[in-house]
Amino acid sequence: MHLRKGKGKRKKEKDEKVEIVYRPVKQVVIMDYFQFSMDTLTQMFARIIHSGLPVMAQWAEGVLFVYFPLTPDTDHLVENYMKGKIFWSSVNFALMPKYAPSIKVAGLEIPVIDVSKHPVLSEAARWLKQRARKM
Repeated sequence: MHLRKGKGKRKKEKDEKVEIVYRPVKQVVIMDYFQFSMDTLTQMFARIIHSGLPVMAQWAEGVLFVYFPLTPDTDHLVENYMKGKIFWSSVNFALMPKYAPSIKVAGLEIPVIDVSKHPVLSEAARWLKQRARKM
């Protein structure tokens, strides 16, 4: 590449704008779900944390839950993902009528994120609540 000195000014490149496209999830496929008592679910969280894995629970619609999404790592999953269809291998949940920013168990504090304003997660919580049984 040869640069010329002093002959003309460098042409200022036109600012390019990035187009943002929003494609919301159209369908969540829950492959398995299980309701726990609040005590059992928090004990499970504590065991996961003690094993070295992070845990963050979501809360909406009076439901505390954690979901395990399938990573779109096959052609079939990627194709569905691009169409707005996502897969959760499992969801564990417990009824928790009032939101709290954290729950304490076995000397640990587990953060709880209020996702009640998230359209997909709040709808998933509503779906779980409809299937919940009194414990």
